[in-house]
Amino acid sequence: MADGGIGTKGSRLSTWRRQDQREAAKHRWLKALPADQPAWVFAYGSLMWNPGFEYESVMSATIYGYHRRFCIFSHVYRGTPEAPGLVFGLDRGGSCRGRVFQIAPSQVSNILGAIWDREMIYRVYVPRKLFAQIDNRRLTCHTFVANPRHEQFAGRMDIARTARIIAGARGKAGSNADYLTNTLDHLEEFGLRGGNLTRLQAAVRSLGDSRIC
Repeated sequence: MADGGIGTKGSRLSTWRRQDQREAAKHRWLKALPADQPAWVFAYGSLMWNPGFEYESVMSATIYGYHRRFCIFSHVYRGTPEAPGLVFGLDRGGSCRGRVFQIAPSQVSNILGAIWDREMIYRVYVPRKLFAQIDNRRLTCHTFVANPRHEQFAGRMDIARTARIIAGARGKAGSNADYLTNTLDHLEEFGLRGGNLTRLQAAVRSLGDSRIC
């Protein structure tokens, strides 16, 4: 989820110049969706366990061409402008295991509009239609991927640097380390593997232990 308002050097983040511009972009996006058909939404972060909307069904799925990464700087919820934290985005390359939610045709416009409002406060995410693999079938799903041209995009960092940022960051929603732990706990609950996130968590905990000693 996008978060912030101030860039890493104190400048304003790229956003919509006016509220009506954001609304117009949202309505153009919604208008392009097929009418009277269900929609599928791919979730890879907090949307997996906190969707905030009604859905017809939910299943585990994999998308290819993007992977879950701590690649978005957080200046409010998991960090501050002086000490930004990191939150998830879908970065190019690899694959990502997550969950897909089926939205009823009558609810598509309202629910996808609400998700747009949640993710597109700033322009650090970009709406995309991707294929989600579910067992032996593929579904076209909607999701939001990281915008590499935005000031909040953190790029690719190694585990050591990522761990240092997460271990030292805290925002309005709590510590960045808790955000990582919460994600891993839910991935395990859904039967999804954390992969590199498990190694990242070990590195974050090691830094925390070293500060206590």
